[in-house]
Formats: sequence, structure tokens, C-alpha cells
Amino acid sequence: MKRVFTRFVLSLLPLTAASGAVHGQVSVISLDGGYSETCEQASRSIGKSMTIEITGSRLNISPLEICTLAIREDASSESRATNYNNRGVLLFAEGRLEEALQDFDQATQLRETLANAHANRGYTLVALERWAEAVSALDRGIELGAEEASKAHFSRAIAHEELGQLPKAYQDYTSAAELDPQWDAPAQELLRFRVGDN
Repeated sequence: MKRVFTRFVLSLLPLTAASGAVHGQVSVISLDGGYSETCEQASRSIGKSMTIEITGSRLNISPLEICTLAIREDASSESRATNYNNRGVLLFAEGRLEEALQDFDQATQLRETLANAHANRGYTLVALERWAEAVSALDRGIELGAEEASKAHFSRAIAHEELGQLPKAYQDYTSAAELDPQWDAPAQELLRFRVGDN
């Protein structure tokens, strides 16, 4: 069964020291906090009708360029891993899936315990229809405690289903529904399953 994978943009998880997304139609982002902070703000500002305006000394710099500068300027592997993850989120939003995957790979190599980077890697692999690799990446993201676990379980359910692993898919759709009862998508997927004794 073919699915439209644009919903995974909403599942990608930027990384920050302090959680919380930027809300509203227009996000005004300042360079005052440095490139890493601005990269994180930009990755949290992704939305269908959202415009990103960047204020500060360099007005003609794209969010991707800011993240690239943050990667180059940060000496610590932890900060670079976070910046790779956030740039990957931006690349994914632009449909540049292979490049996004490379950034998520870099993030997990620099910091193997970065749960959201593993989950984002999994979402990207689902979008690329690389099912077995997606399951592995999502397994690790879930194991490490990625944010929005319901979306990780849902994405892993899709991969399991595409691999013909229906009991595992059912289990993950169920987990997604239990973790986020307000989200209708897992419940809708579960309606397709018939559970009974064999």
C-alpha cells in the first residue's frame, strides 16, 4: 500500500536545550543568540504556511546557511550533533531527503545517544521507503526516549506493515494510539486490522 509521506515533516524533531516550538504564521528569528540558537529556532519554525524572517546583522542568510555556519563554528561534538540534526530537519522540509539522511547520520555518529536524531533518521528512511533500515533507526530512537514517541511508533508501524510484519505493525499503531489518544491517525489505521484467534 502506497502512502503519502509528507506527514513526516511534522514528525521531525529539532533539538534544543530548552524545549518549545515557535508558534504563529511568521517567525522572526534573531542572530543575537548565535548560529546554533538561530539554527534551532529555524528548525522549529517549519510549517506549511510559515515564513521565516531573520533579523540581525546578516539579513540575506538562509536558515540552512545558518545551520552550516553553526556546524563549522561549534567545537564540541555535542553541539555539532545538535546542529546536524536541526539542519537535517530543514533539508527534509525542502524535500532533500538524501542530504537530510546524511545530516542525521552525522548527528548520530557524533552523539550516538541523540534520540531525536535516530528518530529523524527513521522518519527519513520511511520517506525513502527503506523499511528495514527505518525500523532499526526508529527502534533506537524509541529506546533512547525520542520526543513524540507516538509518531515514532506510528512511523515504525508503517515500516513494519510494508515489510509484511502485521503483528508488529498492529502493536506499534496501538502504542501510538495509547501514547497520543487525541491523534486520530493511529486509530484510523487500527480500523483496517482484524484481530482474532488463528
